[in-house]
Amino acid sequence: MTQGERVREVRKSLGLTLEKFGEKIGMKKNSVSQIENGKNNVTDANVKAICREFNISEEWLRTGSGNMRIPVEDEAAAAVSDLVEKSNPLYDVIKGIMVAYQKLDGPSREVIDQFILDAVSQRGRTQKAPEPAAPDLSDLSIDEKVELYRQELEREKKVAGESQVLQENA
Repeated sequence: MTQGERVREVRKSLGLTLEKFGEKIGMKKNSVSQIENGKNNVTDANVKAICREFNISEEWLRTGSGNMRIPVEDEAAAAVSDLVEKSNPLYDVIKGIMVAYQKLDGPSREVIDQFILDAVSQRGRTQKAPEPAAPDLSDLSIDEKVELYRQELEREKKVAGESQVLQENA
């Protein structure tokens, strides 16, 4: 099996069209087709993009040996490896954070660890805003009161819609 045929196998196993597959790795539909049909070679950049985006074994994609998919336990190692590649635009920031963390004493590391664990556990939870104090409505006309009530209903509708979107994306 050629590299192009292995690229096709990856795409088909994911149930993606040429266009969708190409979008995810920064290629045009026609370019993916030419690779799959053996008209163009798979570049190193293409291999890296396919492996990174779809958790595909680079060895399998290049040579056909081993398993197509990266085992789940190796997925984290692959993600960390991608983060610390010098080509990553955030390389210097990540390196600085790692070096600073390594210099911390035990208790300071525990504080940072707990902060991160708390932040991760809060991810996806919506923060409830404090209820505003009720305005004094005694001096308002009935039309002004109706308008305020309409605005409040619109805000509640908007919040409910945003909440639904967050739940669907969680």
